[in-house]
Amino acid sequence: MTTSDACAPVTDDAPLPLPLRDAVCAKLGIAPAPPTLPFLDAVYGAWCRRVPFDNVRKLIALRLAHAQPLPGTYAADFFEHWLGHGTGGTCWSSSNALQMLLVALGFTTRRIAGSMRDLGIITHGSTVVTIDGRDWLVDSSALTQRPVPLFTGPYLDPDPAFATTWDMDNDTHLLRFGAVPGPEHTVCRFMLDPVDHMYFGEAHERSRTIGRFNEITYARRNVADGFVVLQYGVRYHRTAHGTEARALDRDALRQVLADDFGLGPDILQRYEACGALDANFTATVST
Repeated sequence: MTTSDACAPVTDDAPLPLPLRDAVCAKLGIAPAPPTLPFLDAVYGAWCRRVPFDNVRKLIALRLAHAQPLPGTYAADFFEHWLGHGTGGTCWSSSNALQMLLVALGFTTRRIAGSMRDLGIITHGSTVVTIDGRDWLVDSSALTQRPVPLFTGPYLDPDPAFATTWDMDNDTHLLRFGAVPGPEHTVCRFMLDPVDHMYFGEAHERSRTIGRFNEITYARRNVADGFVVLQYGVRYHRTAHGTEARALDRDALRQVLADDFGLGPDILQRYEACGALDANFTATVST
């Protein structure tokens, strides 16, 4: 029985076994090294380009009445499926996996939580890494490509494709990052620091009944000149020069999940069989 098939309350996560850590590093194209800022840059940059933020496993689980916990709640389960099928996860699972990988590589980290779109309710999890007494945000959803420094004054990424900014607002961190479609930026306010894995797991479970990622397929991944987003049956490609949008039919959407996001044929077959593919063209979307 895999971790994602277990019917049990969420508990603390287990350290990544070294063979699994090394297999993840090999697929990311990195080799374990001392936990310095240049190595963090390399790990996070590789993550942003090779590990998709996607809700495919969650959509399958929700449609098949999957037992607790949701897929990817534990890092080993997340990485086994990424290695085998190319899947990532949404914020609670992907940020936990990134945090556990960084711990396995010797970094000092902590989990934090906040409100995506600054709605006043906790809906988002992320990871902070401390190096030489200074904090860096590595967010598995925003995929800012570079760690965001949390110790300076206002931060502005000079790359217009990502348009990342960070600032303090009273005692909270306020992150803005490039988004499509809609407004130029998505805003996230971080309010809880630190939180533990149990908090992440419980928040992940609560998202079964509320959240943006329970009906329509969403995926995001960085590419050489910016990032690609799949949402509402449309493929968006944002670069420094603007955003290109292309509407997809069923076959094209399946192909985009394979080509742009690296999902394998087995998981795509399950995704289609449970009705999640068709839902992109028939469902009424809640916000």
